[in-house]
Amino acid sequence: MARYDRKSRNRFSIATLAAAAALLFAGGCADIRQAIDDALGGWTKGYARTYSREIGQMMEPRYDSLALDGRGIRIGVLDAGFGSLRSDPRTRELRVVDYRDFTTGDTTGFFRDPMEHGRQVCMNIGGRMGSDTLLGLAPRSEFYLAKIDLQDREPRSEEERMMRGIEWLLDKKVDLITCSISYTSFDDFDGYTPELLDGRSSRISRFLDSILRAHPRLLFIQSAGNEGDKPWRYIGFPGDVREAVTVGAVDWEGQTRREYSSTGRPEADYIKPDVVVSDSPRGTSFSTPVIAGLCAAMLQYNRVDRATLIAALRASGSRAATPDREVGYGVPQLDRLVALLTPADAADPAGSQPDHKNLTTNDPK
Repeated sequence: MARYDRKSRNRFSIATLAAAAALLFAGGCADIRQAIDDALGGWTKGYARTYSREIGQMMEPRYDSLALDGRGIRIGVLDAGFGSLRSDPRTRELRVVDYRDFTTGDTTGFFRDPMEHGRQVCMNIGGRMGSDTLLGLAPRSEFYLAKIDLQDREPRSEEERMMRGIEWLLDKKVDLITCSISYTSFDDFDGYTPELLDGRSSRISRFLDSILRAHPRLLFIQSAGNEGDKPWRYIGFPGDVREAVTVGAVDWEGQTRREYSSTGRPEADYIKPDVVVSDSPRGTSFSTPVIAGLCAAMLQYNRVDRATLIAALRASGSRAATPDREVGYGVPQLDRLVALLTPADAADPAGSQPDHKNLTTNDPK
């Protein structure tokens, strides 16, 4: 089935409830869980800008000094519903250029959808509070939104909707696509098994692989899934595609896989997930857009092709020297990433020199 479930936290106090009430009053139907996290100190300060705790896990001074915001980058978002995106104070200023509903074809109530999963995803890509507090690293990107998933049932036609969504986003000439929906089984089809996680056996993985081969500059960011503590355990489709950037979730220390974050198959001859970062709300649905926002910002910095950016992401990871199928190459470290992607004939304003000698990262066998 499609996986985009949230994991809950149960930490309450008078202060957190007051913060949640204040945010609800301001935004109408904003996410209470996010307000609770904020009240509990979910911010990274000490830089020119204030960042969410998830971004803070990656943040370093040189990156911060660049003041990147994803400007000029087109982001496609495949998700299950974007309700309240235009009323939430943290997302209402995002530049949504176009949107389409592949489940009903009717966009009349697109932003009044009872499903708000996509709003939270967009928040983690480019949300902000004021001009200097970022929930996502790409607040100035252009957004193209595609609703492809039904909330109450999971027919195999979900794969077809994802394919149509990808094709539509390609027509919009997006630079990257982020998807926080993955598949393992369907209500009317149970033919997929973990043994098929080879990047080409499932219908949607085979389709995405062909798309990426035909578009070497297109970046596809895919959630690993939340099957890590369930019988399936491994990543979902199409997270098994080699050239997709598959994102897992890690604890706040950046060391240990969240128990629900799906793992890579040990039989595969390449590492999945590719990278990890922490998540709020909990679930790889929400760690994935953090990395999508980062990728948009880095494309703003230097418009490299997909292979170069993926190699740099891996090489910048906290586990680059010892990747595994729990946390992949680890949490990207942003000063290292900037150094790897600094053009060979230039230094960034903070004085970072290009470092290309370790850019090639081979997948362990």
